[in-house]
Amino acid sequence: MSQKEELSRLLKKMEASSSYVRAEAIRKIGRLEIPIADISMELHSKLVSALSDPTSEVRAEVVMTLAFLEGDIINPLLEPLLSDPIDIVRSNTISALSYSKAPLSDNLSKKLRECMNEKNIQIRDRCARALGRLKVQGAEEILLHALIYDSSAVVRAGAVVGLGLLDFLDSELLDQLDGHLNKETSEMVKQTILEVISIHSKKKDDPVVGY
Repeated sequence: MSQKEELSRLLKKMEASSSYVRAEAIRKIGRLEIPIADISMELHSKLVSALSDPTSEVRAEVVMTLAFLEGDIINPLLEPLLSDPIDIVRSNTISALSYSKAPLSDNLSKKLRECMNEKNIQIRDRCARALGRLKVQGAEEILLHALIYDSSAVVRAGAVVGLGLLDFLDSELLDQLDGHLNKETSEMVKQTILEVISIHSKKKDDPVVGY
């Protein structure tokens, strides 16, 4: 079966009454690796419509498929999903947005910062990594606060990873990370801190990137 035929079959399944079938069809469409230039208006429209699907599993699946297929152009489409009532939808939306290279709107940056106040551990972890990867304004302060005060070791490790994804950590922040090692109770977080310190210390000593 050609890719075109497979896509036609999956588009029909997106109209199924079963939410499982709809979600699975969307997942498989994402795996087809269709070049963005070949994405038809029909496919784009159906995926965008699926963002409002009444079933959370479908919404959670379509945000990732849109990220795979349409990359940087989806930020405005996904922004409303950060307020979705279902945790997995918000979590997947953060993941999808985190790999975008498109500039973030002020409102989207604000929503991502607010995600660090979520009760859900996975959301806070993914948000911490996204804040660093996207270089969101104020990320350094927010991530350092999460490292010190968040009750979850998973989130603390995510905060360290987020810090590590920033372009450059100055000596003061590296000293703060080093000082936190004696207070940290999780070996996973300690190891992550050591890795980030090692990477950024090398950057500091590199005349090309250091200052």
